[in-house]
Amino acid sequence: MKKLIISFIFIFSINLLGQNSEDQLFESSLIKADIDTLIYKLKSFHPTFSEYYKQNNIQLKIDSIKKTIDKPMSALDLFRIMQPIISIDGHTTLMYAGEISPKIDNPFFPFKIVIYDDSMYVKENLSGDKSIIKGLVIDTINGVPANNIIKNLAKYLPGEKETYKIKSLEKEFHTYYTLVYGAFSEFNIIINGKSYKVNGVKWNDFQETSKPKFQLRFYDDDIAYIYKRSFKPPKDFIHFMDSAFSVIKEKQIKYLIIDNLQGGGMTDLADSLLSYFADKPYCMFTKKKTRVSPLTKDFLDSKKSNGFIKGNYFIQEYLPHKSRSNKFEGTTYILTGPLSYSTATCFSAAAKFFYNAIIVGEETGQPLLSNGDLSRFVLPGTKLFCFTSLSVIYMPGNNNDNKNGLTPDYEVTPSLEDLLYDKNYALEYTLKLIRENKTQQ
Repeated sequence: MKKLIISFIFIFSINLLGQNSEDQLFESSLIKADIDTLIYKLKSFHPTFSEYYKQNNIQLKIDSIKKTIDKPMSALDLFRIMQPIISIDGHTTLMYAGEISPKIDNPFFPFKIVIYDDSMYVKENLSGDKSIIKGLVIDTINGVPANNIIKNLAKYLPGEKETYKIKSLEKEFHTYYTLVYGAFSEFNIIINGKSYKVNGVKWNDFQETSKPKFQLRFYDDDIAYIYKRSFKPPKDFIHFMDSAFSVIKEKQIKYLIIDNLQGGGMTDLADSLLSYFADKPYCMFTKKKTRVSPLTKDFLDSKKSNGFIKGNYFIQEYLPHKSRSNKFEGTTYILTGPLSYSTATCFSAAAKFFYNAIIVGEETGQPLLSNGDLSRFVLPGTKLFCFTSLSVIYMPGNNNDNKNGLTPDYEVTPSLEDLLYDKNYALEYTLKLIRENKTQQ
């Protein structure tokens, strides 16, 4: 049964499964049929794709693309053609999970990178040439200028805002480079004007030790810091927050810092977290417009008493509800940045609008009026998955603005050194801000 999946799940990375056979090729007629299916279903299921389709004359682009398809192609070829056209928000994307490099053992670009002022820097060298050190500038990769590669790959990243796409690309550069430019056993690169030839690396070389899901730390005698990787999983999240706020109350903490620099997940959990410190009634959304379609039928049937249908949309308007009586009564600071997307944007907006929490960092990666919820369908020929948004989400304080995210009260822009060394610059700034304010009281 098709059903509505939890609001604001973000499909961040793409599965790449190395196989031992050649990519399957599909006849051009089947590829064209999948393109037609993709566009038709997005126009039918997605809340804003039809408008985007008309405004950007997508049919002209589709007709032009189909004229060039005159020989068999792979599912990856179809991904390369259509992903830049359909990935109009962070919840809408094609998912390629097929063969990536059947004949190459080490196909990935051997560096972790930082993108800063449109330039690409070495963050970590995974290659065998240890003379290439952190902070050097990558000028070209296989003859292509690095800034051109950044601009091209950003088109393949789901999302509305360029800042979000670029920050996501940093984390998944090796994935998207391979998907778009292909797999190579060797890379010819120019770094700081000097030429190098380096071998590729394996997928496992990029795996890192996972951070804890949650963390509670204390600074001075009156500052608490909560880190959460995302708004999930439900039981662990609720148990941790209950325990954390019990300790915060016991220690009579006056200042609370919540690290919300990344993470999607469940909006119900964001609602729960806000209830620990909101001092008046609040809600996560002010309104939601869900596209009426076969993908949302079960959901709409269960919610029919909570809204009304107008045209092709089921509209829900939300009223604030009460927070818990036994709550944190100090000052709350929330850290945000470009990867504060989906539920992370929604949580920050609600905390600012209903509680007047102090936002520190950079603008969130998602506009306050944008698309959310998601489900998926399968293209019948190539079997590519397409994830699609299902609703238009109106977050608190959106002002009908579908371009901008939540603006911080204190903007903190990272330096190149901050990014290269993973410094928690937003936390450091907030601790300094709190301490300076305390001395002035």
